[in-house]
Amino acid sequence: MRALRFWFGAAALLWPVLAGAQAPALEVLSPRPGEPASTTREFVNVLGRTTPGSTVRVGGETVTVFSTGVFARDRVPLQPGANTIEIEARAPGSSQWQRLPLQVERSAPPTPVAWPTAALWLDGSSLRPAEPVVLAPGEGVEVAVRATPGARVEARLPGQKAWQPLTERGNGRYRALLAFEAGGDITAGPVQLRVMAAGTAPTSAPAPAGKGKARAKPNRALTTEAPGTVGQWRDDPERLYTVGAEGAELLHGLHEVRLGGPFLAELPAGTLLAATGRRGDFLRVQLAPDTSAWVQEKNLQPADAATPAPQAVFTSVSLSGEGEHDLLSVPLAARVPYRVHASAGPDGREFLDIEIYNAQLATTWVSHRASAKLVRQVLVEQAGPGRVRLRLLPQATRLWGWRAERTPTGLRVLVRAAPRIEASAASPLAGLRVAVEAGHGSSANLGAVGATGVPEKDINRWTADALQAELQAAGAQVVVIREGDENPPLRERARRVAESQAHLFVSVHANSTDTGAGFLRVSGTSHFYKHAPHHALAAAVHQRVLAATGLPDFGLVGNFNYTPVRLSTWAPAVLVEQAFVSHPGDEAQLLDPAFRARLAQAVRAGLEDFLRTR
Repeated sequence: MRALRFWFGAAALLWPVLAGAQAPALEVLSPRPGEPASTTREFVNVLGRTTPGSTVRVGGETVTVFSTGVFARDRVPLQPGANTIEIEARAPGSSQWQRLPLQVERSAPPTPVAWPTAALWLDGSSLRPAEPVVLAPGEGVEVAVRATPGARVEARLPGQKAWQPLTERGNGRYRALLAFEAGGDITAGPVQLRVMAAGTAPTSAPAPAGKGKARAKPNRALTTEAPGTVGQWRDDPERLYTVGAEGAELLHGLHEVRLGGPFLAELPAGTLLAATGRRGDFLRVQLAPDTSAWVQEKNLQPADAATPAPQAVFTSVSLSGEGEHDLLSVPLAARVPYRVHASAGPDGREFLDIEIYNAQLATTWVSHRASAKLVRQVLVEQAGPGRVRLRLLPQATRLWGWRAERTPTGLRVLVRAAPRIEASAASPLAGLRVAVEAGHGSSANLGAVGATGVPEKDINRWTADALQAELQAAGAQVVVIREGDENPPLRERARRVAESQAHLFVSVHANSTDTGAGFLRVSGTSHFYKHAPHHALAAAVHQRVLAATGLPDFGLVGNFNYTPVRLSTWAPAVLVEQAFVSHPGDEAQLLDPAFRARLAQAVRAGLEDFLRTR
């Protein structure tokens, strides 16, 4: 036996084949060999691999064999019971078929839980709240349970005498929003619940909290406790926490959203926050009377007991020019939170807002010095109760870069000039500095892995290397953010980008999706950005990559929260999702050096298009 070796970029994949054999190699990758192939669905998705160039049939249907030898057929229909799916492969120029029967059992869906009909019951796994909660006075907490339909279900908050009814929302699902009667501090404790037959007195039999189902005899009651706890904090503007040395992220809410949720602002160390509630590992903080946010408690520490609630009042601000940037100086000794946010108006002109919380408008002196060349005007207004907004209107239609710096006595907001483009240079990239990051890295962070087993981190590295060569050939200086196979934390990557003083930032990744609905379902290229002024960069790259690769358009995506891209405000940033490693066809192209070269050329051309329009 000898081994045929197929090369994909820098990766070598061994594929054992008998020397001189007519039949091609053939294996099934999914359903996984050695695992029971059983499903309750009406179909199965089949993924396999053979010798490249072979002809393959799955269930009698000819399928595409990609250059890696990987093939797939989605939604192969199944009959109830045992199914045999014939997988056949024939080598080029051969009449001999290699056959591999795949046995798949289609079983009946699981029987729903048979809840008792002659006794009371409750589903402990449905009990809410399920985490520690601290409320503000007058605020409600959701209390919920699934229990006997048509029953009388009540709950009682810790320290309360009165039981309050829960309303049935159908099919035995009960819910109510309950609040404490008093307005002071209440020590957190469990919520009590009881389930009674309709019309019966509350004589109870205990039920275990949070575990499966419980039964009781007719005309008795079930009692239990929710797994979470509920307490209350009185209104206290001096229940203060200090942001720790690593800083903290403010979130609009606690929604389950990819890559960190609904991001509001990045807070520097030392910022003071007034806490008004808790949900699990997060504290709710009051930024202004009409604005609250959430922050992970692990990033905070209680402030000293004598610390007063911060209030920001400043009577003047000044704008000046310093070399390649303009500087807005705000005298701000109070350690209040703030947000810096770039937007665009209906006319397409971009501007920068600095929203300062726990602040009252007292500014009667907005100084514009002649040395400022990038910002034409600074506006200041009371945007709402406890919120002062400063708006920077640039001279140009678009912003290039900005950043905020906290000092012991104030806030400095810098606006960066667009780089000078050499008119005589063959490429507008000549002389510019471009930061390039290959996503993921090391055995601890492989990224997505497709059918061939080649990890995304290697694909990203090969494309980033190709892009580096393209940029250097155009005269750019390239700053490599992830060297070799290292795996720096995301914030460290962002720090390296900032310290590099790069004019542009490109993060290289490959996409992936859940293949439960099919291996061939999702394909294409996409490009991501966070900040509104970076839309033009991402759009220019997106159009070039679509034209050069012929890949389907998976979209141009804004407001993306990948940390290095989100924290990159000093340079326009784009994240390149080359294609889907979860799609066998996309993966085959990603493993082709010629394809990666075309893609790198397209990214370089997109950067040049963007620079020419600035």
